[in-house]
Amino acid sequence: MSEEKAVRDVDGLTLPAAGKWEIDPDHSSVEFVSRHVLTKVRGRFKEFSGTIEVADKPEESRVQVEIVAASIDTDTPDRDKHLRSPDFLDVENFPKLTFVSKELHPKRTNRFDLVGDLTIRNITREVILDTEYVGVHDSPWGTVLASFSARTTLEREDWGITWNLAIETGGFLVGKSVDLELEVEAVYKG
Repeated sequence: MSEEKAVRDVDGLTLPAAGKWEIDPDHSSVEFVSRHVLTKVRGRFKEFSGTIEVADKPEESRVQVEIVAASIDTDTPDRDKHLRSPDFLDVENFPKLTFVSKELHPKRTNRFDLVGDLTIRNITREVILDTEYVGVHDSPWGTVLASFSARTTLEREDWGITWNLAIETGGFLVGKSVDLELEVEAVYKG
């Protein structure tokens, strides 16, 4: 399939063709930002997979993502070890994080609210991802790619991740909010 055939016009919007799109982990990222005292700490998950099922009616499209919890990486081995421990992700007992979409709501031009269930530590909560469809393009390897960006803010205590330390001067060591940022490149599979 070529780039021209991989897009379609739906109610004046240019959208990806209906069908299965497989997330390419080598050209995608699942990243997060959280506060440590007053500083922002950035990290990522290095291992994940997923699919995007684009429906004929865009609002019926579905997304499924699975993330390997132990693949968390903040470029600080001691912190990563702590994040894998029972204080945070408890990767021995809960090796995967999952997202399964339920609804897609158009907002404007190329933006959507993607509503779904995020499961962390066997606790499932509904989240809304502010999602942008970036476009479709041909790759140098003969495949067709669709690109998306998505953002949301999570409250980690909603998933039972409550570990923290009070600081003498006031406040806590670890922020309660986590900004999640996704950049996705997906390959058309038909």
